[in-house]
Amino acid sequence: MHLYNAWLPPPVAQETKREKDSFSRVVCSVKNSFKPDDPDSVYSTLKWISVIDLFIKAKSDVSLEDVSTLVEIGLELFKNSQNKLYAQVRWGNILVRVLNKYRKKLSLKVQWRPLYDTLVNTHFTRDTGPEGWRLRQRHFEAITSLVRSCRRFFPPGSAFEIWSEFSDWIKSCIDLWDSMPNCQFWNSQWAALVARVVKNCNSIEWECFLPTLFARYLNMFEVTV
Repeated sequence: MHLYNAWLPPPVAQETKREKDSFSRVVCSVKNSFKPDDPDSVYSTLKWISVIDLFIKAKSDVSLEDVSTLVEIGLELFKNSQNKLYAQVRWGNILVRVLNKYRKKLSLKVQWRPLYDTLVNTHFTRDTGPEGWRLRQRHFEAITSLVRSCRRFFPPGSAFEIWSEFSDWIKSCIDLWDSMPNCQFWNSQWAALVARVVKNCNSIEWECFLPTLFARYLNMFEVTV
């Protein structure tokens, strides 16, 4: 029993012991509401998110097995809800709360590739849809927070795989940076990204990029002619 519940009147505190069974039924309801062959069924699961949030706020004693099952179902829902930004925002945010609360107690393996693909397809290669800027911004915040919460559960070797991905991207990134007018804000953003790749990825041959990088860094110092 959580310390908060220990201060409740005995009859009420006794009732909190039923919360574990109640949470288990909620997880089962979420699982039964989603049909993998019907992507639109994700909308029928959204009503349970506020209920899950109540269990978190109440600091209920729940089964870690049920928590693990909920996270796995939630990630599957997130992955299968491509282009359903509102549903992904709702599930992404509640998953972040669950993972942050139970991160030291869970034993999970989360694949990074589906999260990466969702991020790239939604915010870098997908045309702007009818959802509007505000929802896209909320989605970006939700998925980046979800990645940060999940990365401790990535399988061994994931860091190498992730940084190796940039060996295909880095030329496009530097070409894009080089095509932009000199701008202090974007220079600092691109420079920070390149610095992290240089530090973490040893598979890239940098010699061919040195003239461009030298020119960009020289412009950043705003040296007078």
